[in-house]
Amino acid sequence: MKSTRTHYSLVGRAGQWLLCLIVLAALQGGLLAAELRLDSGPGRAGPISWTSASLQYSGASAEASGWSSTLSDVRLALGANSEMALQRVLIECPGRSTPAGGLPACESGRLSWTMPGGDRFEAALVLIRQDSDLVFDLTHEALQLEGVWRLSDARLGGLRLQVDELDLSLLQAVLSPWIELDYLAGRISGSATLDDRSLSGSWQVERFGFDGDQGQVAGDSVALTVQTQGQLDDDQQRLRLDLIQTGGELLFGPLYLPTPGSPINLVLELSRRPGELSIDGLRYEHPDVVTLQAEGQIALEDSLWSLTEARLTGLEADLSRAWPRWVEGLAAGVGFADLGAQGQVSASGFWRGGVIENLETRFEDFSLRDPQQRIAVQSAFGGLELTAETGRLALDLSAMELYGLPFGATRFRAVQSDRLGGSGWELSETARLPLLDGAVLIERLNLQPGGEDQALFMDASIEPLSLESLTQVLGWPQFGGQLAGRFPGIELRGDRLDFSGGITVDAFSGQVRMSELVVERPFGTLPALATQVEIERLDLLELTGAFNFGRMEGQLSGEMRDLRLLDWRPVAMDTRLYTHEDAPSRRISQRAVNNLSNLGGSLGGALINNTVLSVFDDFPYRRAGLSCRLSNNICYVGGVAEHSSGGFYIVEGRLLPRLDIIGHRRLVDWPQLIAQLVAATR
Repeated sequence: MKSTRTHYSLVGRAGQWLLCLIVLAALQGGLLAAELRLDSGPGRAGPISWTSASLQYSGASAEASGWSSTLSDVRLALGANSEMALQRVLIECPGRSTPAGGLPACESGRLSWTMPGGDRFEAALVLIRQDSDLVFDLTHEALQLEGVWRLSDARLGGLRLQVDELDLSLLQAVLSPWIELDYLAGRISGSATLDDRSLSGSWQVERFGFDGDQGQVAGDSVALTVQTQGQLDDDQQRLRLDLIQTGGELLFGPLYLPTPGSPINLVLELSRRPGELSIDGLRYEHPDVVTLQAEGQIALEDSLWSLTEARLTGLEADLSRAWPRWVEGLAAGVGFADLGAQGQVSASGFWRGGVIENLETRFEDFSLRDPQQRIAVQSAFGGLELTAETGRLALDLSAMELYGLPFGATRFRAVQSDRLGGSGWELSETARLPLLDGAVLIERLNLQPGGEDQALFMDASIEPLSLESLTQVLGWPQFGGQLAGRFPGIELRGDRLDFSGGITVDAFSGQVRMSELVVERPFGTLPALATQVEIERLDLLELTGAFNFGRMEGQLSGEMRDLRLLDWRPVAMDTRLYTHEDAPSRRISQRAVNNLSNLGGSLGGALINNTVLSVFDDFPYRRAGLSCRLSNNICYVGGVAEHSSGGFYIVEGRLLPRLDIIGHRRLVDWPQLIAQLVAATR
């Protein structure tokens, strides 16, 4: 019989059904000595859709027979809003593939598919009819999929997937609908079986690495063991996932998780009904580090799955081990690396519809220490309670240090305030922080969250404390007298700290007032400070007694206009300091005369050393003063009054023995001036 070729072009749903009928009729009608080709337009079969399809059958001879099928522009639906695209799918079954019961067989075939980028992959394909079942076997390098299609009820049975060190980079295209990965590597081995709607599997993942979301999500050398169990019924599906991590590093945004010191166990139990996904159980256990148990609900809304509620049934953490793994990376991101933490934390709570309806957290024997000695907390106990309407914080500290200042036992009590929008916090009682023989009082503290608009407001004051004890603790030259102060209207917003109420400090039996005080980047790099300073009647004997500068008696006042500090170093100011003529005692020592003379370019010190004045320990003076206008590292120096020689009085003497210190150097290099002051007080 002469070979013939038949060609059909069928488009649409009716054409697809007609294509199937023609194929079945042709195969069962004995067209084994003919060539048949059928073409179809767009179509769909379950989750698979295509823009065009073709089927070709050849039965011209025993040596040249078989069939092939091609699908173009294929889309495989992977979820409600995701799909996998294939440029082309081709099934080739050469040789004598004898029809069985109206279905084509494929004893030694090949399946190939082409990705949108042009990459092509192949797998061996076997289709064999056994009784009322269609047995298939698909093998691609390290992957084998085999199973049975039960023709009687159109269901899968005995489906088994075997993987032997499969290169995970091959799955990057499959995962791309859910997460954009720039890099995927590793090997996976194991098997999974689906039989009578029962799913089970066991997997081993080695050297798992990934990178995505512009470096915000990454992993390296992750080692996992995974066990799966599930039941896939028509009305409900259940799945249990047991995962053990034994190695590898992970990064999720600012959260960095180093290689665990001991295996981490994760158990996840899921169940799904139409339009609803339940997290029936979530258990995370890192022995002696963290144990967490939770459950929740996920609902399908507008074709998107979203978490609607979550319940934290239990959280227990040992901070000495949990802090380095879970918190260290976050703390380092805000400039507090290598903090040492101790203590126990426990928590439970319930979240629904974007609102925390209940949360209870407890801290026991909590301690924290910064290697840079910025902060230390010793033996803290307390807890945090939140509901949809209120919030309460209670914290008791046995001791605390801030930048070397040793504070005693402190008690903090705070509540959520309706006046701050319901989500802000404020102290419910004044917090008293004992410090040496005095205390710091935080009279008002309001924290108002809000993303970039987050702000903190505070009023504070200092109960009088000994300056001698304070300077000794800080390692400064010892001062006499007491220190007290008031700090109303402190506001921290972003990287800007404003003291809208100014600062008033009582020290050296006088007072220092700072107004218009602003600090930018107080905890960052290159902090900047701007303020106006007024000094009123400081006791010079107390002040100079704190330094090795020389003794002066009297009272000092002055002002610093437009003071600017960068990285806590003065870069601009207009300063004037002067003594009061009504002070009851005004005397200056030889050492103070020498140092003031050097600063002003005077010969006062040399005159004392070479004259009879050297026999006197100190000298009376009428008035004294210095001024400095700092700009571009140059200090424009002035004194308390002009002198007829063209210089200026630094010290104007009185009585006998009379001594005047006259300055002549108007321009002074600021770094040199600071070096002279340091040398004078060494």
